[in-house]
Amino acid sequence: MIWQIFLYGSLVVAGFLAGIVNTVAGGGSFLTLPALMLFGLDPKTANATNRVAILCSTGSAVLTFRKHGHLDSKATIRLAIPTLLGVPFGALLAVYLPGDAFERAFGFLFLAMAILLIANPKRFLESGDHPTYPAIWRSPVFFAIGVYVGFIQAGMGILLLLAMSYFTDSKLVSSNAIKNSIGLVVTLAAAIVFAVHGMIDWVPGLVMAAGNIAGGVVGAKLAIERGSRFVFFFLVAVMLATGVKLILS
Repeated sequence: MIWQIFLYGSLVVAGFLAGIVNTVAGGGSFLTLPALMLFGLDPKTANATNRVAILCSTGSAVLTFRKHGHLDSKATIRLAIPTLLGVPFGALLAVYLPGDAFERAFGFLFLAMAILLIANPKRFLESGDHPTYPAIWRSPVFFAIGVYVGFIQAGMGILLLLAMSYFTDSKLVSSNAIKNSIGLVVTLAAAIVFAVHGMIDWVPGLVMAAGNIAGGVVGAKLAIERGSRFVFFFLVAVMLATGVKLILS
């Protein structure tokens, strides 16, 4: 009984912390996936069940950003469509392929991008002061992110924020609001695929979701109140930790 209480408690705590991390930057799944596996789920089931908790944290974060006027609905729709189209392909890959297929390559990518952020912080901290890439590349890039999100999910927020820095001139807090909105839509799409294939364990998923909801609200308020610099340094720290985690896993 005591062990079961501990396990359920660890799900709530991991969900709360991951909700903050995912909302401010991304990579919170590296907290929730181990917690779900400690609970007794195999990696594939944990990967699918994790989407339930993420869905709740992104939902609470989006409501908070919207309440404070930081959500650009038109930009969200424009970027969410190609991302969403890639999700089913990635989710089906996750159903039939081993979950670590892309991890090491993306670990090196995250470390490289963290170095680029440190070398050129103005791209993220200032709006309208950096060149953006041609719009023709926008849809393929976000489609590729959608495939990755459907497959693994971990690091979704990091990839979305990076892509937006090259294709939009939004400030980082506004980009964060868009990122969470896209995350809500694409996570729902992936969760539906996994649910249809019977891969979600709903009890631990919903227990963890309680923590994720609270973490999503807290994370959104931190991003709004502390501003772009807080999000930037938080993002760099998470990217470095995520890169090392992916390479060594």
